[in-house]
Amino acid sequence: MRLLATWMFMFYLFCAHSSAAQVIVNDSAIDFPLPAQELRLIFSMQKVYWPDGHKIRVFILAPGSDLHKEFCFQKLDMMPYMLQRRWDRLVFSGTGERPVILKSETQMRELISSTPGAIGYVGDSVSVTGGSYVYNR
Repeated sequence: MRLLATWMFMFYLFCAHSSAAQVIVNDSAIDFPLPAQELRLIFSMQKVYWPDGHKIRVFILAPGSDLHKEFCFQKLDMMPYMLQRRWDRLVFSGTGERPVILKSETQMRELISSTPGAIGYVGDSVSVTGGSYVYNR
């Protein structure tokens, strides 16, 4: 029993120090933090316009990437496959589209800062400057 408790404690310490995903948005999009429910609606492509009327452009990393999985678990509080199913349902029914899939965090940062109404995420280690707003929930 002591061995199990030790391993669980070690696992907790390892997970607690992993890098957390940060949501980033273009400066033109919003000027306030979004609640978790609104983030879920945006990244599941169910909310398509910002309150000021601009179209929301959603950018994600590859669905198999570790940062994408971490983002889904921590910020959206959902499993990555659930998000994929929602996108598939929207696309196949003709009522929506998938987000734009990017190859790297650097590309994510560049596109978000240059695309009005854009939203995405990066890891803790990536600094965001000029044209983007970062916030943590």
